[in-house]
Amino acid sequence: MTAITFSIKYHYGDAEHGRLDMYDAAVSFQGFARALSITAHALLNEGEIRKKGNKINGGELYINPSRKGSFEQIVTFVITNKEAIGASIAAAAFYDLIKWTWSKTLEIAYEPQTPHVKKLSERIEPFIGEMEEVLEIPLEQAHRPIKKDNDVVISIKRQRVGEVIRLDSETLEKVSLRVDDEIIQNIKGNVTRYNILSGYGRFYDDKLDRTVSFKVGDDVSSAQKQLLTWSMHYAQEAEGGGKLLFDARRVLTPRGVTKRYLVTNIAQAEV
Repeated sequence: MTAITFSIKYHYGDAEHGRLDMYDAAVSFQGFARALSITAHALLNEGEIRKKGNKINGGELYINPSRKGSFEQIVTFVITNKEAIGASIAAAAFYDLIKWTWSKTLEIAYEPQTPHVKKLSERIEPFIGEMEEVLEIPLEQAHRPIKKDNDVVISIKRQRVGEVIRLDSETLEKVSLRVDDEIIQNIKGNVTRYNILSGYGRFYDDKLDRTVSFKVGDDVSSAQKQLLTWSMHYAQEAEGGGKLLFDARRVLTPRGVTKRYLVTNIAQAEV
């Protein structure tokens, strides 16, 4: 079995006095447990995304006694399925996947560094878009002590290497999301990635001049869903091709930045 040990450390605020509010700490640990389980399961199961995050096929997470004199929780990730990933590359790939998927969710610039994680990023299916959505609530929970005190900083630290990811008041904003009740009509752009099975995709929004994640609603017809693959194909064939019009609700950050579209209607844009 391969064992990977790291720490979750709380800095500043009450953590400097060796304590945290019990409820806040419990919510934070639960959030980290879910986020780590979702990420570890994807690592060991060819990118399969498990939404509940309460079980890892091929691995287990344990907490060890905290270090005396600091608010630092030691965690060990044990890989029980040795066929899932090679022992020599497991640690690097695990930390790389955490840094890539969590950074995307927290809107921090980072690109995969290891071959194992690069394969996930190069898939036609939008793996990262679906991962972002399932990680948002667990990572918001992980921020719980920061909600009470903006000075608190929480970091995951790799042994003998240093910080892998940091949570603070700025990253809290990225996962404190709300759904706008208003349906925005005729959002023009083209699909760049789409997973037929999950309904998740990526959409280049002409007005925003950037790519936004989307999720297709259950009420969208099969004929309209076929336009998504049409758009993806023709966008690759010719510049400016494959244009669609979305009607969608927006998932917004506290500052009003569009994080995701929840699509209710799809139409082909007129040329």
